[in-house]
Amino acid sequence: MNQKMQEEPKWKRTWHFIRPTVIGVAVVLLAFFIMQGRPLATTLDRRTDLVSVVVTQNGAEQAFTDQDNIVRAAEVAGVLSRRFKTTQEHEPDTCYVFTFQNGRELKIGVYENDIYYDGQWYTGAASTPDLFRSMTGSRFFVIETTMPEMESTAE
Repeated sequence: MNQKMQEEPKWKRTWHFIRPTVIGVAVVLLAFFIMQGRPLATTLDRRTDLVSVVVTQNGAEQAFTDQDNIVRAAEVAGVLSRRFKTTQEHEPDTCYVFTFQNGRELKIGVYENDIYYDGQWYTGAASTPDLFRSMTGSRFFVIETTMPEMESTAE
């Protein structure tokens, strides 16, 4: 047995000890992506060829051509994560249409818990569609709230 260990190349002995770690890391990564989904637009906020974005939520629409708002919209779109392809008959209730310098358009949106990305519907991972809606409303649309009237106690 000892003679056999000495005859094996060093890389084989090393691989023998590292293999369980590699397998364990692969299983953990696979489980993570199944649970959390695959991020959709993680590099969109670093793109330099975006010229405009149209943000729509519940029928209200805002168009932006300044870089600050385009980057903000790309960052919000970056929170979305998808799982598997699905079908959906509705249009997205909240969506962004990014326009690139070459004229190409990229549409990203959500309806219920499904995500629309570049012509395909996907099942949303975790609660990213709800987060996307909330962030869109707070960053690009005025959220009207009613404040209760304070009673005057001064007499």
